[in-house]
Amino acid sequence: MPEPKSAAATFTSKEANLFRALVENHQGFIALLDENLHVLFRSASAERITGWANDELKEMPESLLHPERVDEVKNAFARALDNPGAAVPLASCMLHKKGHYIWLEGTVTNRLQDPDIRGLIVNLQDITERKKYEEKLVKINRLYRFISQINQTIVKSTDERALYAEACRIAVEAGSFRLAWVGLVDERNEYIVPVVHAGAEEDYLSRIKAVPITGPMENLGPGGRTIREGAHYICNDIEAAPEMAPWREAALSRGFYSSIGLPIRRSGKVIGLFSLYADIRNFFDTEEVGLLDDVATDISFALGVMEREERRKDAEAALIKSERSYQTLAETSPVGVFHTDAEGSTTYVNPRWCAIAGMPADKALQWGWLEAVHPEDRASLDWAWQEAHTTKTPSRTAYRFLHPDGKVSWVLGQAVPELDAAGEVVGYVGTITDITELKTAEQKIAGERNLSDSIINSLPGVFYLYNLEGRFIRWNTNFEKVTGYSPEEMRRLHPLNFFDEGEQELLRAKIENVFVSGEDSVEAGFLLKSGKKIPYFFTGKSLVYEGEQCLLGVGVDFSDKVRAQETIRETTERLRELAAHLQNIREEERTAIARDIHDDLGQQLTAVKLALYRLGRKAAGDKEMGELVLSITDMVGKGIDSIRRIATRLRPGILDDLGLVEAMKWQVEEFEKHFGLAVKAVFTDRAGTIEPRISTNLFRIFQEALTNIARHAEATHVDIDFHSDRKGICLRIRDNGKGLNKSDIKTKRTLGLLGMDERTRMIGGTFDIEGQPGKGTAIEIAIPLHQKMKPHAHPDS
Repeated sequence: MPEPKSAAATFTSKEANLFRALVENHQGFIALLDENLHVLFRSASAERITGWANDELKEMPESLLHPERVDEVKNAFARALDNPGAAVPLASCMLHKKGHYIWLEGTVTNRLQDPDIRGLIVNLQDITERKKYEEKLVKINRLYRFISQINQTIVKSTDERALYAEACRIAVEAGSFRLAWVGLVDERNEYIVPVVHAGAEEDYLSRIKAVPITGPMENLGPGGRTIREGAHYICNDIEAAPEMAPWREAALSRGFYSSIGLPIRRSGKVIGLFSLYADIRNFFDTEEVGLLDDVATDISFALGVMEREERRKDAEAALIKSERSYQTLAETSPVGVFHTDAEGSTTYVNPRWCAIAGMPADKALQWGWLEAVHPEDRASLDWAWQEAHTTKTPSRTAYRFLHPDGKVSWVLGQAVPELDAAGEVVGYVGTITDITELKTAEQKIAGERNLSDSIINSLPGVFYLYNLEGRFIRWNTNFEKVTGYSPEEMRRLHPLNFFDEGEQELLRAKIENVFVSGEDSVEAGFLLKSGKKIPYFFTGKSLVYEGEQCLLGVGVDFSDKVRAQETIRETTERLRELAAHLQNIREEERTAIARDIHDDLGQQLTAVKLALYRLGRKAAGDKEMGELVLSITDMVGKGIDSIRRIATRLRPGILDDLGLVEAMKWQVEEFEKHFGLAVKAVFTDRAGTIEPRISTNLFRIFQEALTNIARHAEATHVDIDFHSDRKGICLRIRDNGKGLNKSDIKTKRTLGLLGMDERTRMIGGTFDIEGQPGKGTAIEIAIPLHQKMKPHAHPDS
């Protein structure tokens, strides 16, 4: 990395200290990487967040990334390298030095071209606590739904098997457990036998059939231990738990990663268990287990009630016991329970209701409970109550209680009408569930959504999010500004409406691929409301948003890029035409110079040599003069040989007189004679006469290839294969020298290789080169014949 500029050149000392303080006290951390992802700089906060010192991380720590996040991180850096200056979103899950994973979120910006930076700027925040909080929120929401519904079921249940089945159903549907089943003890065979279940069972229970409850404790599974110990048994990591060995493979294949067994009692005796399976590890913590224990206790209590009811022979006694059981259940319920008469006047509240509302039971009776309701919620609560009372339907309302000390509690109130035999309402039974923590989390999420909206609307391109049906869910204001559509119109449009019919099939395939493979990109014309089309580059990624599979995408206007590419293409074409013209002029000049040297200078020296010969005969009697004449004659002869050699190099006459193949054969002989390399050459000529422009350029390519081998290849052998017919010409040249690798071929394009490539293009051919270090280099030129002559090609060159 280049040395940073001096403080005097960029900052005052005070500004430099301020900048350093800002970086080091940043809530996240900032790093600078080179193009190979080697770390050039990390702020001190990086060690505080990750636990890893700067000297322990010299490059992007791929080995420390969570396996499921490696590809996403690599793709983010790849996009940053492809999009200089753009802030590319980066999300990562990294192993902390202490052994746990932390979540990081931020951006990576390619500033490699910036002479003052020359690196990739990585700006990350630690969002681990937010992730944990979100997961906790999901769990709490699931459990509150589960507990609320199951308690209502317990209150109404009169049949044991139906209670078990309903408890399993609610656990899966409301609690989002992967599997729920109830097993009862077969005392004669000393087994637990599954009787009802709900969820992703997939023959799991039929495989285990029966669960033993006898034998050494260490040999029992979670179900057997639950029965034996008479208490809940938690297995928070099925994959690692030794007691799950017999069922591990079947459990993991069905997505079961943690489980809990809850004992079910009747009359104080354990008669079975309620088993729940979650699809994540370490799901069951102290709070969840406490709530689930209460559920198991309530189920057990309900079973006791049922058992007592079955034993009662007297209908009046059974009714009294039922009322008492209901009272006891309500008194011990983990949620607030209330009862009203037909007009809605409260006749009973349980202790939990009083604790949640912050009001004693005697003041809550009749209509006194309304005094505890937050003043802002009384009108809406009264309206909801009147609506449910009029329609005789269950009510469900969220509202607040205001405690005397100023504390506010959010509750979810639910009430079900009690009907007599004639269908008339005789009262209401209801519950309130404390959802204060849930509401607080929702408000926090709403704030985060406002922040995300601000970020999304600050993006320079267009941002959008739509579901599988193509219904737009979110988009930024720039989308409306660019397209000219209003928010109301956006909600009615389909993503394909923003492309003309000619491109809709391509876009449809790209969209489908995003939902199949996870992500894709495309360049297409963005169709605006005005009918105008703008070249845009779109990228899309599949994700789950609010429980729905969606496509999140961004689009960037690259009109300037298209115009620049067209300018480059036109400039390149003109440069090629100029190069071809210069090549033709050069070839004509070489031909003219060779002809002048050979015809004029060669003839003059030949005449001089003849004159010297006659002079030598006249000076036969003068020994000294004769030797001088012989010496001069010898020098003239050598000059004539040099002229012929130079003229041949400039333009071998054999090329014009005998054609391309003979000229190439002559060149091979010259190559072997001068460089001592073994050459195996095969010439197959079925094309007949080849037009001069092709012969000349192909011969020059052939010369350049042999020259490169002699100068650079360090080869001992060369293979040449020339083949021509009416369709075209193919020339292959291979040596056994040191060879070039792919990167050398791409990055070290010498003038010689570029010249051969350009000459091949001039005559409408293709030029390919391949090499392997230590195994030589191969060149192949293919030229189709009977092609139309390019306008810049000289016919006689």
